Amino acid sequence: MVVWAIRKFELYLYGREFTLQTDHQALQYLRSSRMTNGRLMCWALSLQPFSFRVEVIPGKDNVGADFLSQVVPESLR
Repeated sequence: MVVWAIRKFELYLYGREFTLQTDHQALQYLRSSRMTNGRLMCWALSLQPFSFRVEVIPGKDNVGADFLSQVVPESLR
C-alpha cells in the first residue's frame, strides 16, 4: 500500500523530503538492509528516487490511518 501511495502521489512527492508515518516497523529497514526477496528488492528500488524518513507510530496511536483504511467510498469498491 505504501509503494502504491507514493507512486500515486509522485507528482507531489518527487524532489521533496517527506516523512512517512506508519505503524509498520519493517518499513524502517526496507532501505537499509540486504534483501534476497525479489519483491522487496523491487519495492526498495522503486522507492529509491524519493527522499523520505520513516516515522513509526504505534498502532493504537495511529487512529487516522485506521479510519482511512476502513472507510472506502462506494465508487472505489
